Amino acid sequence: MASYKVRLSADLDRWIADGLVPETSREPILAGVAEPRRLEASAALAVVGGLLAGVAVIAFVAANWNGIPRLGRFGLVLAIFLGVSGAAAWCAERRPLARNVLLLVASLVFAAAIGLTGQIFDIAGEPRAALHAAGLGAALLALSGRSSAAFAASLLFIAIGDAEMSWLGDRMASPPWLALAAPAGVALAWAWRSKPLAHAAAIALPLAALYLMIWGDVNMKANLEVFGLALAFGGLAAIARQLEAQDHPVAGVAYGWWVWAMLGFFAAAGLGPHGPPVLLHRALWLALAGGVTALGLHDRRPLVTAAGAVFLAGAIATILFDLGLGLMSAAAVFAVVAAAALAGGLALRRRARA
Repeated sequence: MASYKVRLSADLDRWIADGLVPETSREPILAGVAEPRRLEASAALAVVGGLLAGVAVIAFVAANWNGIPRLGRFGLVLAIFLGVSGAAAWCAERRPLARNVLLLVASLVFAAAIGLTGQIFDIAGEPRAALHAAGLGAALLALSGRSSAAFAASLLFIAIGDAEMSWLGDRMASPPWLALAAPAGVALAWAWRSKPLAHAAAIALPLAALYLMIWGDVNMKANLEVFGLALAFGGLAAIARQLEAQDHPVAGVAYGWWVWAMLGFFAAAGLGPHGPPVLLHRALWLALAGGVTALGLHDRRPLVTAAGAVFLAGAIATILFDLGLGLMSAAAVFAVVAAAALAGGLALRRRARA
């Protein structure tokens, strides 16, 4: 969707032409509307440079690891973490971008420190516990310094730690941490108005739902739970779309990713051995993907349009792969959906003309 200022400019031109607003008021009105903040190239390079610097420090320590005494290793790791955290605290009010990057580096150093400390003192542990601890530490750093980058790293560590518990579909021994971290990430992205964190949290939320199903050992004979998740993410996407229409800065990001989640869960619900009637599911899949594609084009949201196009192609490929339907049945499904699409397009065109 176009920004509020762009839409307001077009509206003012129309209102001036209709005599509703004097032409002399146009520029003062537009001047009173703030432009949305954009990440400049220099800021983006600073983020990348800071991140690579942190990785370089970790790599340097690892390269000289064997030549450093045991207590020296521990002291070096601790000094690096405290130094980076202290620099982030010093930049808290002066340089918000530098604070964000430094807290991300501190999160990476903290994650590396957990593994290195275990190696120094020969402490045996489980990888998922270390990853969860790294995620918790990154989350605390993010909250202490309002760092969206550090919380995104926290979501990554926690998601990988949960994956360790659900690898190859084994039942999880404990609830997934992502079930709490992902909603918290969505809330913080909303509160901090952070698009990067919104991307991470919006992707983590459907992953958390999947982990919960694995942990609960959900009975999927009728795939009702998967359909329920598709409906839930469809509802969340609709809410995010409404908030985007009200110019919320991160709603568009959530809208796009939750459309992907909705289509993904809907497609998965009909691919199992105990799914709904095949013909009905494939027809609905085609119609839903086509509708999402049209909606994405209407809203000018490339992420939504891409979701519709990808799952439309997936529906067509699935129908052709089934072939249990028969070629005539597949042709009938395509014909019905095509007719529905044409009818919908004609109805929208007539409505627009009216």
